[in-house]
Amino acid sequence: MAGVTTTYAAAFADLSWLAIGIATLAYYLLGALWFTPLFGVAWDTAIGHTRERGERFSAAYYVVPLVSSLLVTVAMAVLVGATGTEKLTDALVLGLVVGLGIALAVSVNNALTPHTPHPFRLGFITGGYHLLGIVAVTLILAA
Repeated sequence: MAGVTTTYAAAFADLSWLAIGIATLAYYLLGALWFTPLFGVAWDTAIGHTRERGERFSAAYYVVPLVSSLLVTVAMAVLVGATGTEKLTDALVLGLVVGLGIALAVSVNNALTPHTPHPFRLGFITGGYHLLGIVAVTLILAA
């Protein structure tokens, strides 16, 4: 177990903050596209919400996804470093494993509540965003 701890500590020490910044911004901007022009209406109906023209959201609606994007990107940077992922094909596999096995699965599971009008739509829209975002982040970090 000590070897694993040392590997992750070394991976954290060697993080490229420039790559993390670029990947975080890419993930965040993908969300802006995903939840507005691409799937905004479908996501709104999945949660039973109707956006009013000119509707304004609180600052948290923008800040929390940015912070979340940063946290996911840092976690993926640690995994990329700890696993020695350098080739883009290996990064793609790592991103798919985490994106499908964790992000998509958790998103679909969390959407299945009695209060969500269209839980599978919500789960797959949200999970699809995280899957694609995590794959993009992993590819950027490995590049």
